[in-house]
Amino acid sequence: MSIQQPTTTPPDPSLEILHKQLERMRAMLYKYSELFYKLIVLGVVALVLMAAACMTNSFRAVALIIPFFAIYLGVQSAYFLSYVVFARVYATGIEKRINRMIADDALIAHRLEAAYLYPLDGAQFAGVPARLGQSFIGFITIHFWLTGAAVIALAAYRAWQLLPALTLQFPPLRFYFPALILWSLLHLFYLVWYFGARRDERRIEKLVSEAYATSYERA
Repeated sequence: MSIQQPTTTPPDPSLEILHKQLERMRAMLYKYSELFYKLIVLGVVALVLMAAACMTNSFRAVALIIPFFAIYLGVQSAYFLSYVVFARVYATGIEKRINRMIADDALIAHRLEAAYLYPLDGAQFAGVPARLGQSFIGFITIHFWLTGAAVIALAAYRAWQLLPALTLQFPPLRFYFPALILWSLLHLFYLVWYFGARRDERRIEKLVSEAYATSYERA
């Protein structure tokens, strides 16, 4: 008399693929979040050193570089943030797809992110939701914006003090403020357009929704 062994259902290969993609997106989200905050810390250290240098006679011209450097920090940090958003959008779609496949809300990281950060289907700008009650991450982002604006303004004032003497040594510096204003406006307009329209984000959501037959409502 033979004993019949219980049969086991082989794992769904598509489920395994989705888990691997989810791990990849979570690693990507962590990596670019880490790069974002490392850039901010290193940038603050560099700005403090540059500010100290521009108050000396030998390195006073460093003040002219500070506004351009501060703008670079803002744009580079926004670039890192765009990859954080990409990873979060994709990871959300994967989690919703896996939950539907296993008929269980086992994966809730996307729901926690929506509650702690901001919902993907809500109004927000560069990771800051359009609401008065900000999370601490939203608050610190606004803090970076205001601090960056203050650094640019103070450095521009210091440059204005130094330009008459420095222009005698290097005449092209007479175009310093027109160049700074143009450079600032170009980057500002692009960032407002990119994060305001959220075209890339919506395009990714559409592709994931069509592929996985999920939606980003309440995500």
